Amino acid sequence: MELGNHSVQCDISYNPDRDKLAKTWRQLEAQAQPSFFLSWLWIGSWLDSCVEDCYLVEACMGSEVVGLGILVAQKSKLPFDSRKSYYLHRTGDPERDKLCMEYNDFLLLPQYAEKVRTAMLSTVFLTLVGNGTLVVGASQAGLFDSALDLGAERRCVWDSVAYKLDLNSLRANQMSLDQCLSRSGRYQIKRSLKRYESLGEITIDTAASVEAALGMLAVAEPYHLERWGDQPGQSGFANPTFKHFHHCLIQRGTDSGEVVLHSIFAGDELIGVIYNFHYGNQVYFYLSALNYRLQDKHLKPGLTAHYLLINQALSQGMDSYDFMAGATRYKQTFANSESPVATYHYQLPHFALRVEGSLRNLKQRITNGNRPSPS
Repeated sequence: MELGNHSVQCDISYNPDRDKLAKTWRQLEAQAQPSFFLSWLWIGSWLDSCVEDCYLVEACMGSEVVGLGILVAQKSKLPFDSRKSYYLHRTGDPERDKLCMEYNDFLLLPQYAEKVRTAMLSTVFLTLVGNGTLVVGASQAGLFDSALDLGAERRCVWDSVAYKLDLNSLRANQMSLDQCLSRSGRYQIKRSLKRYESLGEITIDTAASVEAALGMLAVAEPYHLERWGDQPGQSGFANPTFKHFHHCLIQRGTDSGEVVLHSIFAGDELIGVIYNFHYGNQVYFYLSALNYRLQDKHLKPGLTAHYLLINQALSQGMDSYDFMAGATRYKQTFANSESPVATYHYQLPHFALRVEGSLRNLKQRITNGNRPSPS
């Protein structure tokens, strides 16, 4: 594919040298300014914690690297089925993918992103996927739809909405956080703050060392398990891979300020632990472990914690506070922008795939009372 006077050359390699990959990835990352989930901090920690074998997709223009992506293959679990699925920056193992990759994409040089992405997709389908499946997400909805122009078919397997508070828009309009909230939101937060203040001074303790951050993660664990459950598929803390990954991430990212854990207190009473990422002058909210043990329905630990941290982000000059995917009430309370996100399966047309897809749609219609599946 031609870009200006140069063509995009895409190559796929199996189990690349990870030290060399780290150097190349960081060099492109510095130019690409991607989301946190495409930083080497996240990707390198994921590779070391979750991935044994993988494929590297590398796009170059001349001697310059303009695109990188990592795919992990999974064999079909159906008997007598030799097809494979290829997962972008995920493994296809639900336990290992509990990490919740968001804003997924190839790492791309911004000025060529769309054309390089298409070139990489073309190479992936022709060289690797064949009659298998390419799985991408959670990503901006439709981000990979140039695959449709290559003849692939698309199936949505999950969709949601990502919520963000653009802090720069508040500054531009000379608005405080309180002024952008609804009357109901302001009332609930102020009532909750008053109730917490009756227990003692409200303070934010931010981990200043790896040891302190790991200690906060340990404090968060029982609260998160209590809230979300200790069975497979429930709280991530019930998953050894999840815990190992985040120990690795915290050890690598705390000192640089990219991994940030806060413990918020009312006097000696814990309100909650908030686990965020700070990257590209944005705050990404990743996880909360909140104290619901106090018997007062007017205490709102989540609303209170985020209200305090958003005001902190405003004072620190951060550009945004990103709640990411998941349609929950508290995200809608604070956000002033939203965008659809989805996970898609892309497949080249094949008779067996069409039969399988028809049977799956039939089952879904029966299960959901003839409600059509998303596309």
